[in-house]
Parts: sequence; structure tokens; C-alpha cells
Amino acid sequence: MTYRNIRLHPLLRLIYLFLRLYAWVGMHVFYRRRTVLGTENLRFDGPAIVISNHPSTLMDVLNVGLPIRQEMFFLANYSLFKHPVSNWLLTRLYCIPVKRREDVEEGEDRNNDAAFEMSFRHLEANGLLYIAAEGVSWMNRWVRPFKTGTARIAFGTESRNNWALGVKILPVGLSYSAANLFRSDVVVHFGKPLAASDWAAAWQQNPEQAVDDCTTFLEQTVRSLTIDTSDEAGEELMGRWEEILQNSYPVSGKEAFFRSQRLAETKLNDDSLRQKTAAYFNRLKTLGLRDAGLQQHKTGLRWTDLLTLALGLPFFLTGYLFWFLPCYLPWLAAKKLKLYIGYDSNIKTLAGTLTFGLALAWTPYWLGMQNQWSAALVMLICIGLGYFAEWYGERARKWLAYRRVGSLDVETQRALQAEREEIIREVRGEK
Repeated sequence: MTYRNIRLHPLLRLIYLFLRLYAWVGMHVFYRRRTVLGTENLRFDGPAIVISNHPSTLMDVLNVGLPIRQEMFFLANYSLFKHPVSNWLLTRLYCIPVKRREDVEEGEDRNNDAAFEMSFRHLEANGLLYIAAEGVSWMNRWVRPFKTGTARIAFGTESRNNWALGVKILPVGLSYSAANLFRSDVVVHFGKPLAASDWAAAWQQNPEQAVDDCTTFLEQTVRSLTIDTSDEAGEELMGRWEEILQNSYPVSGKEAFFRSQRLAETKLNDDSLRQKTAAYFNRLKTLGLRDAGLQQHKTGLRWTDLLTLALGLPFFLTGYLFWFLPCYLPWLAAKKLKLYIGYDSNIKTLAGTLTFGLALAWTPYWLGMQNQWSAALVMLICIGLGYFAEWYGERARKWLAYRRVGSLDVETQRALQAEREEIIREVRGEK
């Protein structure tokens, strides 16, 4: 494969712009809340490598790339280039193939010299390069060991240019509430850029050690930009704390992120709190309850809440029926394809953007509307009904959870509320 210079054909730039727009729509439909932090660090005055952890396959590329205005090239798995059609497409859409150990069959040569050369030349042309530094995507909320490719590319480029090129490395932390689920949350946290030249003296003294030290430093930096739960048990525990706190003390995406980050740093090793949390949620599961129901039972329901549910029911049903197929078909496609679950979000976003667009375009035609302004108004109403159906559904679930709690005897209610309050106090550091 030959290197394609950063000065790309205008048609490719147009395709890139179209894909950015397509991805922007998909991201805003797929995620309920998408929070981007550290955008003040997105100032590129020269070549740069953008790196992140890798919990959600192709969605990581989109979440990192959308806030960045400049066009980026992407280091991608060699296995994606094996088919002639995908190879033709990806090589023209800013992708550079990299052979990982798991991509190479027995007896096949694992030589990445061409990928390194392409990366060097791209950076020398003041380009941007994205690398998912873990190398393999796992849907967990903890950072796995980084590969050394980022440091090797940055140092290799600088050494070819007497350490005067000014290559920067921009670390990004990605934190998903549930990487594969529709209407979940994501936080994209851009850190401060690091200068590759800071390791010049170390590299000249011992190149391999400098690469290892830089890789470790980058891994620790990205970890500080995420919610790092350490392991599966920590991830489950964190999710439960987030549920309790958001039910009791709802905050913005930014505040929720830093709150969870503090919990991960200070509470995950508290064995007593772990046991209390596990016992509480096991009791909820046994009784068929939700934490939201206990919180709702504590605060009570106002007559206006019930009136809203009653009056909003027709609008909810209209929105639900309209958006059922556009939401169901992407879910069905992901299920039928039986791919690695990490690709679910990609399939749902790709298919969902298509089905949502078709639904919006078809509705005015189905209603026999000829006036373009009337058709546009109907589209906006349909979009609004979809968001209303989501809002209404969550409140209806809380009402049902409230009713279930109310069906328990008073002593059980008090015991559960006491357990819950104790966990909240300890999680918030009030005890």
C-alpha cells in the first residue's frame, strides 16, 4: 500500500466532511448524554498523535475525532484491510494498517515497517494521527497496558528531524457508562498535550528504555483522564454507587464524571462498603425492586406527577409507536450478526442513523403532505415525540418502582431505606 499525502483530493475531503456529519448525527442519537471535557487542549500548531484507551471499538475513533476540527489519519487493525473492498475504501479514508500479533496467521510475516514509515511521513507533513494505545478493545472501565507504538512513532519521527519537528502527544480518556447500550452516556476527556522532545535525552541514552518509560507515562496519564475501576468487581460496584448517587443527588455529566473518578480513587478498596453495597442490591434483586423506587418512595409523588403521566400517555404512545421500528431494527441487526458485543454500538449507530432518517423522510409522505414547511414541522414534532417518549418512559418506570416499594410491609421499607442511607453516607464520606 502506498502512502497518501496529507494534501488530499478535494473529493476525499468532501467524503470526510460527510462522514463527520453522519457520525455527529449518530452520536447524538445513540448517546443519552455525551460530555466532552478539556476542549481547550485542542489547539494543534504542528504534528500530533492523539491517543486514547480503547473500550468501544470504532466508537472510540468517532468520539475522539468529532471534537477535533483537523483531519486525522487512523492506525487500524490489519485484519480490516484483508478484503479487497475494505482495503480499497480504508486506504482512501485516512487509515494506516498495523499488524498486531493476533492479526497475523501462522507463518505470516509481522512487519510494520511500512506502517511506521507512513506514520513518520504523515507527521512530517504536519498531520494528525490517532492511535488506540491499548491495541485491543475491551468493554471495561479500566485502562489496560499500552502498546509501545505511540512512543516509537513519536520518537522515530523526531529523531529523523533532529528532535526539532515539535511532535505533540495528546492523551484522551474515554469513559462509557455502558459501551454497547443505546442511550447510554460517554465522557470524552482531553488532557494537556505532551512534547515528544521531552524524552530526547533519554532516547539518545537508551532508546528502548525511553520508549518503555514514555509508554508507562502515557498509560498513567490516560488513566487519570478516565474512571478507572481496576477490575470487573470494581466496575460493577462503581455502577451501583453511580446509580444510587444519581437517583439521590442528580448532577450534570461533568460533575458526575468527577464524582465517579473520586470514588474510584478513594472507595474501591473499602471492603466493608463493598459488602454493604452488594447485600443491599442483592436484597433489591430478591424483592424485584429498583433503587429509584426507594428514592421515589422517600420523596413521595405529587399529584402533578400523576397528572403528567395521565395527560402525557397519548403523546408517549404516539412517540413510542413512531420510533419503535427505527430503534428495534438496529437492535435486531446487532443481535442477528452475532459479532463481538463491542461492535453492537457501531452497528446500532450505523443502522440507526439510516432507519431514523428513513422514518423521518417517510412520515410526511405517508401523511400525504406536499408543503415542505409542513413536512419539516412534522419531522421536528416526530423527533420531539421520541425524546418525550424516553422522558415519559423513565418517569413511568419510577412510578412503577414506587408502587412496588409501597406494596412492602413498613418494616421492610424502613430496613431498606436505612441500608441505603448508610451506603450513601459512606460513599459521600459523611461517616
